[in-house]
Amino acid sequence: MSVLLLLLMGWASAQSKVSGVVTDGEDGSTLPGVSVVIKGTTTGTVSDLDGRYSLTVPDDESVLVFSFVGYLNEEVNVNGRSSIDVSLSTDLKQLEEVVVVGYGTQRKKEVTGAVASLKTDAIVKTPSSDLNTAMQGQIAGVNVQSADGRPGAPANIQIRGIGSLNGESTPLYVVDGVPFQGIPNIPPEQIESVDVLKDGASAAIYGVRASNGVILITTKRGAPGVLNVSATAYKGVQNITSGTPLMNASEQMYVEDISLNAEGREPAIFVLNKDAADFDSDFIGDVTNNNAAIENYSVSVSGGSGGLNLSANTTYFKQDGVLISSGFDRISNRITADFTKNRLKVFSSVAFTTENTQQEPYAMYLLAMSQKPYQRGLFDVPEVGENSWQLDGDNEILYSYIARQLENEDERTVNTSNVALNLQYEILDGLKYRVNFGRNSYNYKRKFFQPQYLVYDRNGDFSPTASRPEAILNYSNIESSRNVLENVVTYDRTFGDHKVGALLGVTYEAFQSASSSYGVIGLLSNDTRVLSAGSAGIQPSGTETRNTLAGKLARVQYAYGDRYFLSANFRRDGSSNFGPGNKYENFFGISGGWSLSDEAFFQSLGADFVSSLKLRASYGRVGNQNIGAYGYAPVIESGSNYIYGPDEVDGIGAIQRGYANADLRWETSISENIGMDAEFLKGKLNLTVDVYKNSKQDMLLPELLAPSTGTWHPRGEGYLGYWNTVDVNAGNMENKGLEVSLKYREQTSFGLNFNAGLTFTRNRNKVTDLNGAEGLAFSGGRPINGVNGIADDPTTFISVGHEAGAFFLIESAGIIKNEEQLEAYRAYDAGARLGDMMFVDANGDSVINDLDRVYMGSGQPKFELGSFVNLEYKGFDLFVQGYYVHDVQIYNGAKLYAYAIKRHKDLYYQWTPQNATSDVPASRGSSVHNNIRSRTDVFLEDGTYFRIRNITLGYTLPKRITKDKLGKVRVYLSSMNPFTFTQYTGYDPEVGGDGLYTRGVDRGTYPVSRRFLGGLQIEF
Repeated sequence: MSVLLLLLMGWASAQSKVSGVVTDGEDGSTLPGVSVVIKGTTTGTVSDLDGRYSLTVPDDESVLVFSFVGYLNEEVNVNGRSSIDVSLSTDLKQLEEVVVVGYGTQRKKEVTGAVASLKTDAIVKTPSSDLNTAMQGQIAGVNVQSADGRPGAPANIQIRGIGSLNGESTPLYVVDGVPFQGIPNIPPEQIESVDVLKDGASAAIYGVRASNGVILITTKRGAPGVLNVSATAYKGVQNITSGTPLMNASEQMYVEDISLNAEGREPAIFVLNKDAADFDSDFIGDVTNNNAAIENYSVSVSGGSGGLNLSANTTYFKQDGVLISSGFDRISNRITADFTKNRLKVFSSVAFTTENTQQEPYAMYLLAMSQKPYQRGLFDVPEVGENSWQLDGDNEILYSYIARQLENEDERTVNTSNVALNLQYEILDGLKYRVNFGRNSYNYKRKFFQPQYLVYDRNGDFSPTASRPEAILNYSNIESSRNVLENVVTYDRTFGDHKVGALLGVTYEAFQSASSSYGVIGLLSNDTRVLSAGSAGIQPSGTETRNTLAGKLARVQYAYGDRYFLSANFRRDGSSNFGPGNKYENFFGISGGWSLSDEAFFQSLGADFVSSLKLRASYGRVGNQNIGAYGYAPVIESGSNYIYGPDEVDGIGAIQRGYANADLRWETSISENIGMDAEFLKGKLNLTVDVYKNSKQDMLLPELLAPSTGTWHPRGEGYLGYWNTVDVNAGNMENKGLEVSLKYREQTSFGLNFNAGLTFTRNRNKVTDLNGAEGLAFSGGRPINGVNGIADDPTTFISVGHEAGAFFLIESAGIIKNEEQLEAYRAYDAGARLGDMMFVDANGDSVINDLDRVYMGSGQPKFELGSFVNLEYKGFDLFVQGYYVHDVQIYNGAKLYAYAIKRHKDLYYQWTPQNATSDVPASRGSSVHNNIRSRTDVFLEDGTYFRIRNITLGYTLPKRITKDKLGKVRVYLSSMNPFTFTQYTGYDPEVGGDGLYTRGVDRGTYPVSRRFLGGLQIEF
């Protein structure tokens, strides 16, 4: 007992109490809520409202770490003292933060253009395989919309509105300094930062490809020090949150009965299917894979020594589709290395990625909707022989559209590589020469097998129309590569208050692509899925394309007294996409900034709550070359065989089918921007505001040729728009907008770390000229797209004075419910009946037709809001992200289709003489009846929505548990898209489509799902 008492007394005497006051190093004010922790432990406290703290330390050699939001951390040795007062210095790292710009970097304070950044912590919070999806709502002016919910599908992204009317608004991606062809499908875990060049002045250094904005991706690098190993993993499920309401079997029979009676016909359900009463099948349920799995695993190793730093990452992602026969998986490997010795710096990055996609049958969801519930389900069809099935419903042809496609095998594999090599040598102080080499390769392979599928009808008779008599095997390949070589010289020096930077460079890029397709028909069996098993070949086809781009670039940057900033960019590009007289064009940008908060007169105002204030302005001219490689030159094509000679031999011929335009020139964009960057409350509150105008000139558009030109192909409508159009420079368009980004961070007196953010984006798009064309010049947005042979009309158009892809529809005026309304409306439609829809004769010619279309909004929202809140407290962390889209219109194509095929639940309550007050139109026999024509606004809905995009709750284990074996262990639960608040009645209000004609047109192709998952992060 005596020994124990002596030990306790010794331990108590070793402990000591330390107290003091924490103050601001600039004005001496006390700081409440400062975290005071004994270094290497989790033991600590926080300062009170008067800045005072008190803490018991284990020994005199302890080190105290003082930390507070907006201030630099301070470490103080106790050294036996009982009273320690500390003054914290303001953290200026926000201003000193380095931002990646084209061909270089700048301090954030010196940036004069509209440049926004995202770091890795913000990117990886969204569990997604797609970088674009992870960026949604996080950067003002960057609009991200899911094209559909298909596994692995990238989201559409537009920077400051629609960039072009030729269907290509994708920004230029630059990965580790190398321009990328298309969207680089890089796992978010491999990305260190993303910098977005939004205005023309910032993007002008990339010239011809920069009109849609530029996204600069920097991958993760190694750092000097001990070896770091980390691993992350998550796994979860996905499900569909809503859908199109359909009738059950008894409701379906009732509707078909009253619909046929209205046409004077008798129902024939039991005549065609005597067992109809035995079934109540759910075909949507048959093709749905609810609680589909999603998983991701990533391992990273990094470190450095002796001037060499390495980083390696492998990430595997797998996502099953919420519709059957669909899925995606990807394995991506990346290694980066940088080496520094004296004046030499070398950087390299190598990545290899393999993606496998399983594609569901085309329009599977709509085809499942087509099936009547009073017949067998998809997986209950009796097999009556080898590759033979009996479809005993009332329409074996319609049933087989989906049944036989479910037997297909559609597998797609993409192998990509991304190589970047950078060599830099400092010739003299500040004078550097750099050579960049990059290569991106893309290899796509598709195997599409359609097995033999023999159908017998309800009477046991063979149905050739419903069958696929012979198995078909097709292969498609696309191989492309882009090689980049750049030589750049830079000079950076500081002379007193003057800071000067200059850049000169030449670049060369070569892109080549080859595609081929081939196949066989009549395989030995459905099990011999190889080319040699075919009895006949399918005509092979192939193309090869090559284009080049050469550029000369220059930039000058100047700063005076860390208050005045100026930047000027110039680039001259030459592109092989244009003819000899139009190959070259000049692009430029100029921008300036003024740091008001560093001026003596501003500091004398006493506005201490303003930490920094900078004004910016920029003007730039950039281009767009996104057209076919040979649009300026006549093209000779094969396939025009002809009878030749007295023996009438079938000769192989080649002709020019279309016209070329030798005068094609660059599409250009003029960008004007005024902005402000401000920080308040010692850097706790950050505000960025930008106002911009982007004017698109000489837009590249396909002009329809007259039939007299001989380009209208006789084989049907499927070829229209291919040979009978010619690319021309024929239009102007503008985007005007306002962007606001607001962020706040705080640390409370009781230890809660809090940061939140809000982004606001308002963009107004308007077509100002179409080469003199008036009215509805270009159309698209067919909501059904010919599925099941149902005719549909275009819904979206390009028209001067309105946003591109706006809805122009015939306005509805309610249901004809009585004889008086019927008699009055027959003046416009002589065939109208009670229960039909009425429409407004907008042009007053007493006829309801396409001339009565009026403007009805678009799929472009009036404004968007992104928000997030992040809380951290004693090892717990909570992240919530929201996204709001205001006043956007959506055409509910799935609902239209369900009405057209008489399957929608609403039709159970349709207008009948016995239900004469109904607002649901009567179901008619014709698929082109005005009640279900897509040219009307009957199926147009308000798509405004607010979505909780992400809720994540995590917990980091304390050091006393992990000790020295693990650096960090964090477990978390996360949900993506858990709640959506909207009046839209379709699957999901996020309808990106192609970003132009089908933006806001819900075709019911693939629903967006919500996800629930759990994850683990470990750092060794």
